[in-house]
This record gives sequence, structure tokens and C-alpha cells, in this order.
Amino acid sequence: MPTRLQVIAGRGFALALAMAGVLLLPGGLRLLFLGGSWWYATAGVALLTSAALLWRSSRWGAWLYGCLLLVTVGWSLWEVGLDGWALLPRLGLLLLGGLWLITPLASASLRPVPPPLLGPRARLGAWVVIAALVLAPASATILRLGASPPEQQAWPDDTGTTQGWPSYGNDAGGTRHSPLSQIHPGNVARLQPAWTARTGDLPGPGMQYNFEATPLQVGRLLYLCTPGGRVLALDAADGRRAWQFQAPSGERRPGSYTCRGVAYGEGRADGKACATRIYSATPDNRLWALDALTGRPCRDFGNEGAVDLHEGLGDVPSGSYSVTSPPLVTRGRVVVGALVVDTVADIPSGVVRAYDAQDGSLAWAWDVGRPDRTGAPPAGETYTRSTPNVWAPMVADDVTGLVFLPTGNPALDFHGARRRDFDEAFGTALVAVDVVTGVTRWRFQVTHHDVWDFDLASQPTLLEMRGPSGPRLAVAVGTKSGGIFVLDRLTGEPIVPVLERPVPQAGSVETRLSATQPESALEVSPGPARLREATMWGLTPFDHMWCRIRFLESRYEGPYTPPGTDREVLVYPGLSGGIEWGGLAVDPVRRLLVTNPNSMPFRVRFTPAADAPVGRSGQPEYSVAAYPFFSPLGIPCMQPPWGSLMAIDLDSQRVLWKRAVGSAVDSGPFGIPSRLPLTIGTPQLGGSITTRSGLVFSAATLDRYLRAYDVTSGEELWKARLPAGGQATPMTYQIDGRQYVVIAAGGHAALGTPAGDYVMAWALPSP
Repeated sequence: MPTRLQVIAGRGFALALAMAGVLLLPGGLRLLFLGGSWWYATAGVALLTSAALLWRSSRWGAWLYGCLLLVTVGWSLWEVGLDGWALLPRLGLLLLGGLWLITPLASASLRPVPPPLLGPRARLGAWVVIAALVLAPASATILRLGASPPEQQAWPDDTGTTQGWPSYGNDAGGTRHSPLSQIHPGNVARLQPAWTARTGDLPGPGMQYNFEATPLQVGRLLYLCTPGGRVLALDAADGRRAWQFQAPSGERRPGSYTCRGVAYGEGRADGKACATRIYSATPDNRLWALDALTGRPCRDFGNEGAVDLHEGLGDVPSGSYSVTSPPLVTRGRVVVGALVVDTVADIPSGVVRAYDAQDGSLAWAWDVGRPDRTGAPPAGETYTRSTPNVWAPMVADDVTGLVFLPTGNPALDFHGARRRDFDEAFGTALVAVDVVTGVTRWRFQVTHHDVWDFDLASQPTLLEMRGPSGPRLAVAVGTKSGGIFVLDRLTGEPIVPVLERPVPQAGSVETRLSATQPESALEVSPGPARLREATMWGLTPFDHMWCRIRFLESRYEGPYTPPGTDREVLVYPGLSGGIEWGGLAVDPVRRLLVTNPNSMPFRVRFTPAADAPVGRSGQPEYSVAAYPFFSPLGIPCMQPPWGSLMAIDLDSQRVLWKRAVGSAVDSGPFGIPSRLPLTIGTPQLGGSITTRSGLVFSAATLDRYLRAYDVTSGEELWKARLPAGGQATPMTYQIDGRQYVVIAAGGHAALGTPAGDYVMAWALPSP
């Protein structure tokens, strides 16, 4: 006879099965009605029946449960194969239930009527089978995500004792490549903390800071900016503060502010004050020129060291205009773009302006609404309002004399009724302008009539492509849709093939959708090329089912599904990439392109706005909501990985390796860290760098680690824990014969990583 404890345990398990069945059956029927999977309704019926039998202590309930488990194993393998993370919501809880049923405690609670459920040997065999079901997919996933590295190549010797990082992307081409090799794959595991500096700039109540700065290193100093408007110089050898600048009466506006870096340039030729300069924009929208050695304003620049960027913009509502990326210094010019909030119709101009690096006078203005006018607007007028803006870092080419501008989408970001012909022509495009005059030389649009918020977010990168006729000067740019476009620098013609692909048209509120969209032969994404019901995810069968239902209830017809009012629309890879502002890194030694894309579907909902005015096209306007496609547990509805690191061979234009990056240590349901050190492939914000010795450094993942990888294989070689989120691009330099790797660890409000004010450096142990 079973004991009272055994009966209580058995009936408790039966109640749990009944609750699971009650949850699965209605949702499963809804899924069937939508044309989805049959498993959830079937499982609901099977669990309810099994629960009723187990409540009566019938072994048939256990046999029925076992049959459901076997059917689920077959269905799961058919849907997703041996992908451990994808199998988790399908098999995880059911396998735990199966483990319970073959324990002596559970077996003893069932009536001992023939046939016996499982004898001792059979129970041992069942344990082995279930363990294999649990471990085999996980092992396969680990092997799939971590490819074995090829034989290690010899690393070259350093080229000198001092090598800095003078520009945001290190060199003028924005390659994010360092020629240093003191730290190499053979010794990177020996890196240890060298110094830590604190900026003292943390967000106050109601503010969100995104400390995304990549420091510059010139001479013996590091230069960086903070989200609160400070510019700092640190000693490159020990991190001690050399000077700090805070703009007088600098505003600290409520809301979010970002600073990704400053720019370095030459000033006076007479060797007096401000012979070398740091250029930085502050939250009050002034462009400052500072003496690189002292931090004092250069009084001969603008008005006592600053140019007011509000000039010519007209009405600038608080928080609607801000310079988030570093200025660009080239050929005696300081070129500045800005982020302009595009969620409202009437916003400041997205004009890009170039100022004389010496005195701050306006050299030219690139205003797409007035291509005939490259100067300031006459008194009483403004630059054309609500035009596409350039918030991502720019790059200049000294060879061709061109500045490459990555533009955002015109306002409104998800609805194009108000857009004008010049908005349509220059929105979400790479544009080449003359560095001397600001005149447009060519443009290449990566998204036509962008109503998906696919603005170009990453810095263009200059590189050389090999061809039948020899080397060809190229510029590459990554996109939020996951494409990498490689174009001729002089003409803008594609070097890597681009096709115009037909895209969905039905269901849109738009009147002039583009029938096609450009697709590069280099398309990268951590996730599948196209979402399916089977690629939905969850931690349990219940949130997994919820995600599958919401997927089928939403409108998704592949890439570029147009927004409409009938249903929510899924935008994929998502508003945060594809390739975000972290951009591309180049290894010119091995001819590799390195990037870290995201895949995170977003839901976009259009609602007709009550009493809304009509747009320029005569269409009514709408309120729009856009948010990540998350389950009720606060986790993505698409199966991982959501973030990856990959290397592309520039000559064959094939992916050399791809690996999921980022563990579940700092993420979990409801935002509670799971502390599980399992690689899942987290979302990322930030970029990667490469070194001549064959290393990739990156800290962009949701978990708080700076990592080093082998550039030829993707193997993780080293990692260091950070006190705050590392949503920035690292850098490296060498001084006094010692190479350092530096990252700004300040967290990111959008990813929910902890805020901080840390600048941290690592180096090999001192000899």
C-alpha cells in the first residue's frame, strides 16, 4: 500500500498536469484555428487525461504520459533538429515530469496492477534514455556554436614602441584595426587589470545615460566624452585624470543622452595654445574646440571656443536634436551631423555642417531641401525642416576627397505620408559629398521609402576590394536589415552584387510603397532568414504557445512587410539591427570583415489617431507603437541566438565563421538574472576591433564581459567581468612598450544593463 506521503505526492503531480492541460488546451485550439501546430491541443487533452488517471493512482496515466513524451520528442526533432535552446520549451518540463514518474516515490503511489510500470532495470534504462535526450541536443548546440579552431598562425612582431588610436575608428578609414601584436592569441589569456578610472558622471533622476564612448589616444593622453557633457583627458599609462572640461552653463536635459566619442585635430601652426585640439559637442548643442594639452577652450574658434549648433534650425524642442557621434575632422574641416527625433512630424533639419577647424566659421551646409545653397540660410529662414539626418559616425577619404554620410529615415519613421521628393531620395542612404564644397557626388539608397525605421546606423568603412582589374577603392556599410553593401568610392556603384527584390505590398496604410528593395549578396544575421511559427521560442510550453499564437495573429510576409492598421506587423531583423552603430571592423592582414549583428523582431502597431490632421498626401495620420516581440515572461519570442559575431572573407565574400556570443548570466525571465553561464547569443550594442596579431575584442553583449576571440576561428580566448554594461566599442594602444586594451563600461538604458562611469584598461603583466 502506498504511504500517505506517496499518495499526496502523486496527487500533487496529477494536479500539476491538470493545470498544465487547462492552460494548453484553449491556446492549442486557438493555434489550430490559426493554422498552427497541432501539438499544444493534443498535449492539453493528453495531460488532462493523464492527470485524471494518475489522480486515481492508475498506471495507465503514466503510460499515457510516456506516450506523449515520445511523440513530443519526435515532433520536436522534426521541427528544430538537435538545437538545444530550441528544444528547451518543447521538452524541458515534459522531461522533468518523466524523470519524476520513474522515481520510486512516484511509482509506489500507483496501483500495483499488471503490467508493472517499470522494473528496476527498465527504470535505469529510462533514466539513461531521458538523460541522453537532455544532454545530446545541448552537446550538439555547444559543438555547433563553437567550431574547432584551425592551426594557429604565427603573429608578426610589433612595428614600434608607440601606436595610438587617433580617430573613432582608429584610422581615417574607420577600420577599427590596430597594427599592434604584443597581445596575441598565445598570451591574451594572461591579460590582467592595468587601471580603472571613474568619470564621476552618472545619470540623475529621470535621466538615461548611454556611455558609448570609444576613447582616442594621442601622445600620452586618452580623450573621451561622457553623456553628461564632460570631456576628459586621462594619462594613457595609469588612467589618472590630466584635465576635465565641463561647458559653462551646460544643460543637463531630462531624457536620454549619448556620446560616442570626440575628435582630434591640428590647430594653430605657430606652436602656441591650441596647436592640437579636441572637438566635442555637448548636450546644450554647442561644438567646442579644446586645447588637447590643457582642456581650455580655444578662444579663436567660434564664440570663445564654441559654435552654437542651434543656428539656422529654428524651433528646437527640448531633446529633439543632439549630437551623439563624434565630429569628423578632415582637410581643415570639422563635419557635424546630429540625431533628430523622427517620431513627430515637425522636427529640426537633419542638415550636416562643416566648420573651419581653426576659427569655427561655416564652410558648407548639406541641406537636401536646398541643394542649391551650401551656406547658412538668410535671416528669418531655416534649414529645411524634417529632413533625413546623419546621427551615425561619418568617415572621410583623403584619396577621393569625399565625406560619406549614412542617413536616417525621414520623418515620420513608420509612416511616409508627409515625405517630400528629396526626403524620399536621400532617406536611409549612403551619400558621398565633396569635402571642400559639400556638394553631393553620389548616393546609394539601401532602403526605399523606409517605413521600418531602418536608418543607416553604422559608420561606413573604407577598404580595398580585389578584382580582375586589380585593387578597387571601396566603402562598405552595414544595415539594420542585415545587409552589407560594398560600393565603389568614386561612383557609388555596387562592387558586391545587389539585386532589387520584390517585397510585400498588401495591407499597408502607405500610398507609394516601393515594389522592390535592394538586397546585397552579403546578408548577415544570427537568426533565420525568415521567421516561421517553428522559430518562435519560450522557456516553457506555455509562453512558447503564446508566442506562436501572437506570431500567427500578426502580419508577417517576410522582410519589409509594410505596416498597416488591420494587425500588428512584425519587423525583422528588428529596429536594433541587423548591424547597429557598432558597425564593421576590418582585418587587412587576413582580408576579413568582422561584425556582430542582432536579430530581434519588433511589433509595430498602427492606430488611427482621433481627430488627427491629414498628411501632405491627404492621408490621415496614425499613432504608432513599436516594441520588442517579447513573451509574457519578458524574453524574446524568437529562438536564440539573438546576437552573433562573424568574420567574412573579403575575397570570396563568404562567411568564414559565425558564433553566438553572450551568455545568460545577466538575463532571464522578468529581467531577473539567471546566473547561468550558458552561451545563448544575447542582443548587442557596441562594436568590435581587430589587431594585427589576429585578435577580436568586443564587449557589446547583454552580459557584462569584455572578450577576446581568435579572428581566424571565432574561438573565445579570454574574458573579463565588467562592473557595468560594456555597450561601447573598445580600443587598444601601446605606450612605453606596453599594449593596453580599454573599454568604457557605462551600461545602456535600452538593453537594461547597469549604468556606470568606468573606463577600464587591461595589459599583460609587467616584465
